[in-house]
Amino acid sequence: MSGNQKVLGIVSIVLGAFAIIFSFWYMVNIAAVVAAIAGLVLAIISRKGFAAANQQSPVPTIGLVLSIIGIVFSIIGLFTCTVCICTAKSAVETAANDPNFASNLSSALDSAFSSALQ
Repeated sequence: MSGNQKVLGIVSIVLGAFAIIFSFWYMVNIAAVVAAIAGLVLAIISRKGFAAANQQSPVPTIGLVLSIIGIVFSIIGLFTCTVCICTAKSAVETAANDPNFASNLSSALDSAFSSALQ
C-alpha cells in the first residue's frame, strides 16, 4: 500500500514542479494551474494513505508544498500575463488609430538609419 502512496507523492512533486516552472509562461500557465491542483489532490491522497497505514514519508509533504506554491505562482502568472497582453493590445490599438503615428514612426526610423549609416 505504501508503494502506491509513494508513487502518488512523487507524481504530486512532479506536477507541483511543473506548475512552478511554467507558471509565468503565457497560456501554459493555465495547464500549470491544472497540474498544481492535480498535484495537490494527489499529495493529499498520498498523505491520507500514509496516515492510514501509520507511516510517515516526506514525499507527499514535499508534493503538497510544491503544489501549493505552483497554484499561487500560476494564478499570479495568469493574472500578470493577462494584464500585460491587455495593455499591449491597448497600446497597439491606440497607435493604430493615431493618424500621426505612421509619419512619426517613419521619420524616427529614417533619422535612426541615417545616423547609423554615418
